[in-house]
This record gives sequence, C-alpha cells and structure tokens, in this order.
Amino acid sequence: MAEIVIELTKKQTEFDKAIELYENTFFGGSKGGGKSHGIREITLKRSMSIPYSRNVIFRKTYPELYNNHIDPLLTKFPVLRQYYNNQNKEIKLPNKALFAFRHCQYERDLALNQGVEWHTLGIDEVGEWSEDWFWTLKGSNRSGNPNIKARTIMTGNPGGIGHKWLKRLFIDRNYRPNIEHPEDFGFIPAFVQDNPALMKNDPKYIERLRSNKNQQLVKAYLEGSWDIQAGQFFDMVSRETHMINPFEIPDHWERMGMFDTGYNHPAAFIWMAMDTDGNCYIYREYLQSRKRTEEISADVMSFDDCRKIKAIPAGHDCWTKHAGDPSVEEKFAEASKNQLVLHKAAIDRVAGAAQVRDYLVLRPSAQLNPDGTPKMKPRLFIFKTCPMTFDTLVRMTHDDKKPEDVLKVDATAEEPLTGDDLYDALRYGLMDRPRISQNPPTPKRRRFFKDEDDSTSSWTTV
Repeated sequence: MAEIVIELTKKQTEFDKAIELYENTFFGGSKGGGKSHGIREITLKRSMSIPYSRNVIFRKTYPELYNNHIDPLLTKFPVLRQYYNNQNKEIKLPNKALFAFRHCQYERDLALNQGVEWHTLGIDEVGEWSEDWFWTLKGSNRSGNPNIKARTIMTGNPGGIGHKWLKRLFIDRNYRPNIEHPEDFGFIPAFVQDNPALMKNDPKYIERLRSNKNQQLVKAYLEGSWDIQAGQFFDMVSRETHMINPFEIPDHWERMGMFDTGYNHPAAFIWMAMDTDGNCYIYREYLQSRKRTEEISADVMSFDDCRKIKAIPAGHDCWTKHAGDPSVEEKFAEASKNQLVLHKAAIDRVAGAAQVRDYLVLRPSAQLNPDGTPKMKPRLFIFKTCPMTFDTLVRMTHDDKKPEDVLKVDATAEEPLTGDDLYDALRYGLMDRPRISQNPPTPKRRRFFKDEDDSTSSWTTV
C-alpha cells in the first residue's frame, strides 16, 4: 500500500490527542475551523494504526456524506479507491480494519445502525441530531477487543437541534448524576483562524461571516459562541467578554445586594461590588426554592462581607402582608437583626431591561490597544463562580407583545434554573444606580524638618 500522509493542523492535533484521553470528544465552534477535515483524517489514521478496528463517520444525509468525506478522501488518497466498496460505502484496509461511511436521516436509518459495533464512532455536524438519536447511536460505540478502546468523536457548530444538549455536556459540563461522568467528556474549541489553508485560499471568508445582519449567527459562526438562542434579548452577552476569573474585592469598593423573593419559584440574591470607574462585578449568587424568609436571611448572613452591603433593592412583593403576618421585608430585617434592610426597587420592566443592556454593551475604556485605540469593554462583569446569573441573561428573550421588554419566565421548585429570578434581582440592582467607589484617602506622611530658629538645632515632627 502506497504511503499515506495524514496532515493535521495544530488544533486538529489537539483533537487527535484528546481522543486518547476521553471517551467522548467534541471538536466544535466556528465555521471554517477545519472540523470535517480533522475528523476524516483522524478516523483514517485510527483505521490504519489499529488492525481489525471498525471505524465509521456519520452525516445526516448521503449527499453531505459524499461531498464532505467520501469524495475528498478518495480524491486526496487515490490509492484508497482499490479498497473502497461503493455499494457498502466502506474502505477495507490491508490491516483488516474497516472505515465505513453512514448517513442517518430518518428513524429507519437509525434502526438499521443499532446493534452494530463501532470502535470509533464519528459524527460530523452532531448539532443536527437530537440527544435521543445521539445516545441511541452511542450504544453501538463499544469494543469486545481488550486492545481497542471505544471512542466517540464529534464535530459541530453552535445552533441547531443539538445545541442545548451539546452545550450542557461540553460547555456547561452539567452532568446527570450516576449516568454521565465529567472525565468522559472532552471539548476542543474550533475557530476559523485555526485553519491556515482556508485563511490563505479565501482571505475574505471572515469578512463575509461578519457581514451577516443576524448578529446571533455571527457570534455562532465566527466566534464559535454557544451562548446564543432565537429571540435572545441580550445578544451582546459573551462568555469571553463578560465572565471573568474571581479576584479579591478591595476593601474600599462599595458593595450592594439585590433580592427577588420567592418560595415555590426560587428566591434570588446577588452580591455586587463597584470599582472606582463605575464598573460593576457580580461576585456571588444565591438561588433557592422552598425556603422560608428566615432561612434565606440566615443563608445570606452566613457570609462575613454582608456587613459591608450598603443597599438591597428588592421587588415590591416583599412589602405585601398576608393575613396580618409580617412582610418579607420585616422578616428579613428581623432575622438579620437589621443588618440586611431592603428598600423598594424601581420595577419598571422596560426601563430595567434597557439599564441592564446599557451595562452589558461594549464601550471605549481607559485601556488602550497596541495600535493606540481604546479597548472596548462592558460595565458589568460576572465572576465565573456565578454561572447561573450569566446563563439567566443568555436565556432571556424578547416579549412578542412588548418587544422592548424581556419575556417573563417563571421557574418551578423542581427546575429552579429555568426562570428569570436572577435577572429580576440584577435588574433591581442596576436600576438602583450603583454607587461609584472612592479611592481611599492617601495617608499623611510624617514630615521631619529642622527649626532654624532653634539654637539647639533640635528636629521637630509634624
């Protein structure tokens, strides 16, 4: 067999190495990142290097399978044509390994592929598949040979029917207990800049992607952003821009709390600090359902820095009384011994949505780029330890009946992360006009000088 040279980019090589570490590896992100080329060359490499192995690449339809894999592979490596069976769509290599090509568009196609053993299960553009279909195919990824590890390898872009479950497994890393295990899932981000051949042969490709009027698609196809969804209200939200690593909050920074009460739907509390430039930093979050006000107050008070909180705007329902019972505001104050005192927030929803958007948009900052232009930054940053607040902002969509407002979404006690409670709390806080912190006064230095009128030439301090 003539020599076959496998050519991989730096990022495709990362993908190849990750396959040895994880049972399920996903190479995903922007368009043009070399994902299809990577999965095709790596599957061929595994077929040639593992005798008797059974390897496959799936696409949704046969035309996609032929145009993206079969034809490019046989064109680049003509020597493989003698081993290719056009009827079965399979390459049987001299080392007895099998490299197959399959499409799976309908339920009947899915049924035909159940029960087949694949050592390397490759799914190109896995975002076109539902989670149920993925797990059904995943059942065929097994190995009865102790010398061959079963591996599932995937590529895909943000968006599509599989967006939600791919984001859950590989981006948010939110796993079902005792069913899915973190150590089994690896993610390699793909960006168009990682594909040197495309950048050389089509230098205007990025420009064409940027020209799309749908900024959601630009974020998905160019930036590889997974924080997108149809009708997204805060479409400027970016994990790379707005989420930052935690740091120790300086003592002189102002701090405030924000509160949205609830019982069956969750109660939300957010801690926020403000720097001397007016930037805001969400550094702690709290979301709990079916807890009494006294319990919520105790939970919040368990953090020592609560004594530094200067203001806590809250929804007006905190002042509602039922059958003569104390209000939430009264219970909160009593339980915290008046250390946590709520005040009524500005609750106009349209104005609140505009205020949140204003803090999220990018604007020129005091920092400069290498070319001397101002760096563009938002005024609101979220610590990576507060993922629920970030995800809530991402999920917020337009209200069809009132496009300038965020659609109201109620969570349940069983699914507390599906509501808008943290958004409401944040809206209350930003509508409260967060204070700008003042730099601490410069300590006076003790000065020493010689009193020239003093005949003793003594030294005096002031």
